[in-house]
Amino acid sequence: MTDAAAPAVRARAVVPELEALAVGLAAAAGMGALAAADGGYFPPAWGWTALIGLWIAAAWLLLARVELQSRAFGIVFLGAVAGLAGWTWLSLLWTENTVQTVAEGFRVLAYIGVVAALVLVVRRRTAPALLRGVLAAITLVCIYGLATKLFPDRIGSYDPVATYRLSEPIGYWNGLAAFAAMGTLLALGVLARDSNVVARCLAAAAFPLLVCTLFFTFSRGGWVALGIGFVAALALDPARLHLIVATITAGIPAALALWVALSAEALTNRDALLFAAVDQGREVALIVVLCSGLAALAAVALVGAERRVHPSRSVRLGFATLLLLLAIGGTGAVLVNLGGPVGLVRDAYDAFKAPPPPDPEDLEQRLFTFSGTYRPELWEAAWEDYRAHSVLGSGAGTYEQFWNRTRPIPHIVRDAHSLYLEVLAELGPIGLALLLVALGVPAVAAVGARREPLAVGAIGAYAAFLFHAGVDWDWELVGLTAPGLACGCALVALRPTPRAPLVPRTSVRFAGAAVLVALAGVAFVGLVGASASAASQEAADASPPDYAEAEDEARKARRWAPWSSEPWQRLGEAQLAAGELAAARTSFRKAIAKEPTDWELWFRLAEAGSGREQRRALAEALRLNPSSPELADFRDELG
Repeated sequence: MTDAAAPAVRARAVVPELEALAVGLAAAAGMGALAAADGGYFPPAWGWTALIGLWIAAAWLLLARVELQSRAFGIVFLGAVAGLAGWTWLSLLWTENTVQTVAEGFRVLAYIGVVAALVLVVRRRTAPALLRGVLAAITLVCIYGLATKLFPDRIGSYDPVATYRLSEPIGYWNGLAAFAAMGTLLALGVLARDSNVVARCLAAAAFPLLVCTLFFTFSRGGWVALGIGFVAALALDPARLHLIVATITAGIPAALALWVALSAEALTNRDALLFAAVDQGREVALIVVLCSGLAALAAVALVGAERRVHPSRSVRLGFATLLLLLAIGGTGAVLVNLGGPVGLVRDAYDAFKAPPPPDPEDLEQRLFTFSGTYRPELWEAAWEDYRAHSVLGSGAGTYEQFWNRTRPIPHIVRDAHSLYLEVLAELGPIGLALLLVALGVPAVAAVGARREPLAVGAIGAYAAFLFHAGVDWDWELVGLTAPGLACGCALVALRPTPRAPLVPRTSVRFAGAAVLVALAGVAFVGLVGASASAASQEAADASPPDYAEAEDEARKARRWAPWSSEPWQRLGEAQLAAGELAAARTSFRKAIAKEPTDWELWFRLAEAGSGREQRRALAEALRLNPSSPELADFRDELG
């Protein structure tokens, strides 16, 4: 090789490393920021996610050398997500609530942006960097959330009665639990399989932090998701015994940290005094940090043992036999203690359907109950909604109004607490089929990718996401769903293929980029309107309230989102608070004209009205939401 050619060779060797670094940093920054923004629950977060993702995908499609991951897998994955988005927008033709359907359409644009950017940008050699970046984002967010629990006098706010279950910064304890469970499984994958020793040590150090975050949410679903994800990873991983050894390596320090957290009564009991929570929080924080350091040292020992110890086949077989016997013995003891498998299933079913008991004073006891917290009623309502609209569904975003009209209990929800049942109810069998294809592609790709080094963590995290989305409203938390989709994209990219075909430099690429740019334009319109509406709400909720600013922002939102009732509602609420009753009534009437099935708009009109119009508005609100305690109280006040 000549001296002139050497720099070019070195440059070509460096480019993949820089590309992987860029993918990892972008994933860490993007996923972390999205999760920190209230879990991506509010419309401005959807808009920014869609806008950034779609522009990245369009630019990459035009300027870069694009490989289609695993041939058809990447196309089918992106195509199914796009098909679900298209079907969501198409449901405007038959929906019972146009405003909410448009809102769902904007949210699913965010998922198109995420999947399009990842499918086009992430390749097999950069997929590990993507997973490391997602793990870094989850860990940093969970560290902040855990700090609000352990240092309540310095970070966040202290409310031992209303919000003592850890939920910050995502804003929902079950969502944070699923988030931490996914991070725990990714950390296990990095610890067990990463080629970088530093990355393995950092992943081990994150283990106690993530497990303690999961514990302080007091979420049963999060622990079940963790267990299901681990079983899925163990089932597909060819080196199962090594994965178990890695689990023990990081699990012992994590178990020690968890035991200390369990012993901190001021952090697990309601009505604990602030000074007690502060003192015990500092003690737990110190122990957790020490356990993280211990886990990192254990990872170093694991790396050294891997290089020096090579157990024979008989030793591995004996170890596997011992684990199997322990598993069988433990399972048998549990079944005997709980009355056998039939009794266990019967008792679990009865407990799941029973009304939830009040949260105990000692919140850790909540982890040992099996109440479904009204999920059977929510799922039954979704099934009844589907039966009433069995062909096309009732339209995206309409479950809440169906629940309000028909609910058997005065429980306030917006979602069915099951992605699959809610999509079936709102978008019918076609919508559910598109969703299952979209989420099923990475699951199928996982079988082919299971021998890749970091695939085991992605398999576990993705399985945890798929389960938890079926029992809660994860889909509405873009900051939680995006990491799940990122794990799915990594599995698609890691699946070996003889040759990843290139997207040709023809009109296909320009047409694809044009579609992405057009979608970005739609997302931009939604972003501006949602941001103005959010600014109006913030001005009205400020202390002291700025009703003039609230009205100005509401009018701006009205210009950018003429299809929506929300700007008129925000304007009416500001006018009502300012005592401008006639103007408020006009605004609420215009909001109702756009969304006549929203009981809250009729309620607001009743609050601003009088006489016959007030009685009519209240009657309509009661028809749409007959079990509302707010309406009952208002009716009693009117006599």
